Amino acid sequence: MQQSPSFLAALLGLCFVLGLIILCSYLAKRFIVPKINLSKNGKVADLELLEMKQIDIKNKLVLCRCKNKEYLLLCGEKSVVVDQFEHKVEE
Repeated sequence: MQQSPSFLAALLGLCFVLGLIILCSYLAKRFIVPKINLSKNGKVADLELLEMKQIDIKNKLVLCRCKNKEYLLLCGEKSVVVDQFEHKVEE
């Protein structure tokens, strides 16, 4: 006769799989998504994402460059341009 798996073993297995899914999504969000190139067809992108910081659940600060200008954006329920400045080429 075979024993049926216990409810506790099934619950622990489900928690383990959900934990792996959450860990993979966190790692993808943290390391893969910010590195995606915004250019198409191998051209140099006009818009470049430099940095992104999460402020809270709904809001984040985004630093991006577009045509030799850098913009600091507050993205969330109401998106706002916080600052705009010229990009200085470092020598």
